[in-house]
Amino acid sequence: MSNFYETLLEILNEKGITILNFASKIQIPPTTLYDLKLYNPTIQNALKIVDYFETSLDYFEKRTDKFEYTYNHNYKMDFYTNLDNALKQQGITKVKFTNDLGLSISNFARWKKGILPTYANLLDMSSYLNYSIDELLGRI
Repeated sequence: MSNFYETLLEILNEKGITILNFASKIQIPPTTLYDLKLYNPTIQNALKIVDYFETSLDYFEKRTDKFEYTYNHNYKMDFYTNLDNALKQQGITKVKFTNDLGLSISNFARWKKGILPTYANLLDMSSYLNYSIDELLGRI
C-alpha cells in the first residue's frame, strides 16, 4: 500500500468520510481513489486531494508529520523553474541529475513547456535534491 493511499484512508477515517463521498466532493472517480492502493496518483489528482484537506504532499507521503500547512492558494505551478533553481543552488548539472535518476535529458524540454513529470519521478527528484515535493511544485 502506498504512503499516499494509506494517509488518505487515515484522514478519511478520522473525518468520518467514505471514499465514495470524498470522490464525489473532489470530482474524481472512486475507482481512481481505490487504484491509489497500487498506483501513484497523477500530480493533478494528488493536488486535488491535498488541496481539499489544506495539507501538503509531503504530509501525504509521510515525509513530515505536520498536517497544518499554509500554502499559497493562488500558486502558479512552475515546476521547471523551481527544479532549475534547485539544481543551480546545489551545483548539480542537468546531465548529472538525469543520469543519477535514470531519466532522459530530453525531459527538461518537456518540463520547460509545462509538462509535469510522473508522480513517481517527482518523489525521486525531491528525495534526490532534499527538497519538499510542494517546494518543487511551487506550492510554497
